[in-house]
Amino acid sequence: MPRAEKPEILRWICRQTFDRPLQIKHLLTRGATEALGKSSEDAEAYAEANAHVFWRYLLTREPEFGKRGLTRCFEVIDESAMTLSWLGAGVLPTSHPRLQKRDLLRLRHRPAFLKMIDGLSDREYEALGCIVSQLGGATETSLTPGGGDGGVDFFAHVQNPSHCHLFGGGVHPLRIIGQCKKYNSAIPVEKVDAFITAMQKIKFRTPRKDESQIPTWFHSAKGPIIGLIISHSGFQSGAEDTAKNHGILTADTMDLAEIAARSRRIPESLGAEDRAQLCRKRTIDLLQRPVKEEEE
Repeated sequence: MPRAEKPEILRWICRQTFDRPLQIKHLLTRGATEALGKSSEDAEAYAEANAHVFWRYLLTREPEFGKRGLTRCFEVIDESAMTLSWLGAGVLPTSHPRLQKRDLLRLRHRPAFLKMIDGLSDREYEALGCIVSQLGGATETSLTPGGGDGGVDFFAHVQNPSHCHLFGGGVHPLRIIGQCKKYNSAIPVEKVDAFITAMQKIKFRTPRKDESQIPTWFHSAKGPIIGLIISHSGFQSGAEDTAKNHGILTADTMDLAEIAARSRRIPESLGAEDRAQLCRKRTIDLLQRPVKEEEE
C-alpha cells in the first residue's frame, strides 16, 4: 500500500457518516473506490491485500486525534475482526468518558463541516479563521485585507480560552496573530519562518508599512500574544517543529471542523448540512462586510 494513499483514505473517512459497525475490508473497499478512484473489482482486491496494513495505520493515527484534543472518529469494537463503530452511530465512546450526549449529537455533524470547508476559496478560508475564533471564545476579531497582508491573515482576542480544545488550558485572555493556508500540500518550514518574522515585528512593534492593518484594539487588549497557523493540509515535520519551538499554535481543517461542529453558537436544532452552510454564510458575510461599509 503506497504511503501517500493511507492519509488520503483517512481524509476521506473523516468526511463520511456511517450508521452501523464497519468491517475494515468493507470500509477500505469503499474508500479505494471513492477516494482513490479505483474500479469496484480493483477496490475489492485492494482492500483484500491491504486490510491489515491499513488497520494498523488507523490504530496508530486515531489516538493522535485525542492527543491534539480532537475527538476520535471511531471506536474499536473487535480488534481481531477489525471492526469499528463510527463516533456518530449513537453510542457514547469509551475513549471520551467526558463526552456528553449533546456533544455527540453535534459531533455527528463534523463530516459536513469538513466537506463545507473543503469547498472554500483561499480567501474564504482566511475569513473562516475569524469565524472559528469567535466560536472558540474570541470577543474581537479582525480580518486583514486580501493580498499584501504582511504574512498575517487575522487578529483575534480570546477572552475565555477554555471554550474549545484549540485555546483550552489557559485562564487568561489571549491575543492571537493568525495565518491560514489552504494549500493542497503540507506547509513547508519556509512559510513558518516568514510568519515568525511577521509576528515578531507586530509583537515588538517594529515599524511596518502595513501598520494600519493592525486593529486598534489589539495592542491595548490584555493577554499574551501568540501565533496561530492553520493549514488545510497539515505541516511538514520540520515546519511543525519550528512552530512549536517558537510557541506558535498549529491547527488544521479538522480542528476548525471540530470547533464549529461542537459550538452551541450554531443552532443545534439544525441538521448537519444546514449548520455547516450557516457557518459558511457567516464566513461569506464577513468578507462582504467591508465592501458594504465602503458602499455606504
